[in-house]
Amino acid sequence: MLTREQLNAIVDFVFSGKRIHPTIRLAVAVVDAAGHTLIATREPDAPALLLDIAQSKAKSCIAIGMPTRAIMDLAQKKPTWFGSASRVSQSTTGLPLWGALGGVIMRDSKSAIVGAVAVAGDTGAGDEAHAKAAVESIGFVADVDGLDVEW
Repeated sequence: MLTREQLNAIVDFVFSGKRIHPTIRLAVAVVDAAGHTLIATREPDAPALLLDIAQSKAKSCIAIGMPTRAIMDLAQKKPTWFGSASRVSQSTTGLPLWGALGGVIMRDSKSAIVGAVAVAGDTGAGDEAHAKAAVESIGFVADVDGLDVEW
């Protein structure tokens, strides 16, 4: 279980990180192992849609059980399956699956999924780096790996 202090530390870490350009504003979302939002916020002046994107990335990680890097790989390898699964996600959760960088699975020291963290607003690689570093800053393991299996 994540504490309020850990959630705030994740947000603070993300918002204090370097960006591809100094004017970029970010949004961050953290969900628990069941996909329920624990915290979702954006910086002042960040585009409103970024918050929805961050939540969709984080919830996608839990819904599919893999980081968005792997979901992106899956979307490319199995576009029909991904499209269908995304429509199911949209109808049941209100958010489509997100097949782009920026969402990481958060694991404890025994590799159990604790939740997911996602960032939106920077480049995809930047979003992923912010999320990974934030997870590691509170002592958890950030799972960012793509797929290494053949579908």
